[in-house]
Amino acid sequence: MRLDPRTWPIAAKVPLAVAVLMMLVGVVLSERVLARLNETQEMHVRDLAQSYLDILSTSITQPILREDTWEVFEAITRAQDLSKGLRITEAIVTNATGHVIAASNPRQHPIGSIVAVPDGGSPGSQPFRFEAGADIANATRVLAYPGRTVGVIHAAFDTSHLAVERREVLMTLIVTNGAVTLILAAAGWLLVTRMMAPIRVLSKHLGAAQEGYATPVPEPRIARSGDEFRHLFGSYNALVRSMHEREDLARKLFDEQRLGSLGRLASALAHEINNPLGGLFNAMATLKTHGHHAAVRNNALGLLERGLVGIRDVVRTTLAVHRQETAGRSISAKDIADLRLLIVAEARRKSVTVTISNAMHGDLPLPSTPIRQALLNLLLNAVAAAPPGSEVKLDAVRDGDVLVLAVADRGGGIPEGTVGILTGNDTSPPLRTGGGLGLWTTRRIVNELHGRIEVSLPSQGGTVIRIAIPIERPIEELPHVA
Repeated sequence: MRLDPRTWPIAAKVPLAVAVLMMLVGVVLSERVLARLNETQEMHVRDLAQSYLDILSTSITQPILREDTWEVFEAITRAQDLSKGLRITEAIVTNATGHVIAASNPRQHPIGSIVAVPDGGSPGSQPFRFEAGADIANATRVLAYPGRTVGVIHAAFDTSHLAVERREVLMTLIVTNGAVTLILAAAGWLLVTRMMAPIRVLSKHLGAAQEGYATPVPEPRIARSGDEFRHLFGSYNALVRSMHEREDLARKLFDEQRLGSLGRLASALAHEINNPLGGLFNAMATLKTHGHHAAVRNNALGLLERGLVGIRDVVRTTLAVHRQETAGRSISAKDIADLRLLIVAEARRKSVTVTISNAMHGDLPLPSTPIRQALLNLLLNAVAAAPPGSEVKLDAVRDGDVLVLAVADRGGGIPEGTVGILTGNDTSPPLRTGGGLGLWTTRRIVNELHGRIEVSLPSQGGTVIRIAIPIERPIEELPHVA
């Protein structure tokens, strides 16, 4: 599995960054220390080599002119005895043509053998070769007398002890830098972990809030935090309190809206039942007075029967809409038609005509109770928004595998904020006084049925709210909403 550094926690990123930076600093410092050590060693060996060459060149110039091999050899031996601390491994003296006059190791460089004159071997030149970490350094001096080359001194020096010193310094730098890097990385991890502890506390509470049970940060934990996090925790606790107050207010408004809906329902029921009651009492009075006449008795009984049937229909429809069903009953055309009985009293009070165009045939595999509740909410809002003398229309039709329900009115148009409640752009519960809760409930019902709501404003005025609910799935029991 590929690891993305962007997903690593800060407690890992910061120590890693500290370690990388310390390694870079260690590499740079080590390079500078080793470079300085190399310069010091080279300068030291060069100075010693030049001292040795000065001693040797002073004593062999004349013997070289005479090509006195033994005297040159003795001079080489004396110079080595005087410069034992220089660790001379080899010394060779040649004439101007490169033929060996004498050498510290005659077996390896016999007299008369040729040794190449170094590049740039002009009279008085002193080439010197020293490589950091090498075991041998080489020095050459070209002898001139007077102004012409008479011979060349080749000398080699043992620098293995300097190479060992360089390796020891390198190992010391590696160990020291590694230890410092680990210590600082561990310190960075501990420091960041301690600094991130309040963030983890806040993250934990935010995660709990996302799951639906927001809790404030305890006061003792806030007291142990720094000023910045203390202010942050205080702001979060204020947000939690605001959320709880908002939820309580929404719950109270929901209860008030429910009580208001129950009040309007009770008023509508009283109105629908009170209308036939007057006729029923008149029929009973007629029966008491003229019941012995067959024609009068039959007319009075017919009036009683029609009045009781009307009251029964109103009660049945009210129970069908507001009773919680234990099993999901499929919706039918009659469920849509029954809405007229519940809305007619409010429509009559507002002098509004309610027209239902029902093109449904047979039962549809959709739960009837929540759909009727959603339509009743939309019809009540449409009647409330419609001007007197206008018309509110409800169209219900099956379009393939979709049930399409449309409620249209001729009011002043739905407010923009209310459109957000219906279409789902505004996901917060309604907190406005006297409105929005029925529409919010309608949107929730439609969402549970996997449907969608579209709102349009026709050019002739008013509002059209269209609900499309797919019917390609089995009936699922939905929670009752009031």
